Amino acid sequence: MIDKLQYYHGAAIVALLENENFSVKKKGLLGYVVNEKVFVFLKYTTKARSPWRFSFDQEDIDRCLKMESEYSTVILGLVCGGDGVCALTWKEARSLLSTNPGWISVQRKHNKSYGVAGSISKLKGKVSVRRWSNIVSEVVKY
Repeated sequence: MIDKLQYYHGAAIVALLENENFSVKKKGLLGYVVNEKVFVFLKYTTKARSPWRFSFDQEDIDRCLKMESEYSTVILGLVCGGDGVCALTWKEARSLLSTNPGWISVQRKHNKSYGVAGSISKLKGKVSVRRWSNIVSEVVKY
């Protein structure tokens, strides 16, 4: 039987693996590293419909802060059930959370972009559904 974590992480990582310009390596239980430059931290929810809520405990925050000091970029992939992956930079996520435990909520209407809010603020603008497949390319220089 496939573990839920593997199932949902696989849904997000396959988009990166299919890009021949990317080398993706798992970094223990922490996340994934792309081309030795970008750290990808994934969280998932099995909830089928919007809104999706992701909790961030102090360990999650500390992990992202540590990875921010080790890699040029930290990207969060929030796997929203079977809907898709909402991609955020750590800088965006930090503006929603600060460096304290909290939550990020993602919502999306049919055929629309993701609206994102956190425990301390709301993200300006919407996040494209296609951003996940493009965000790593934006920051990785081949």
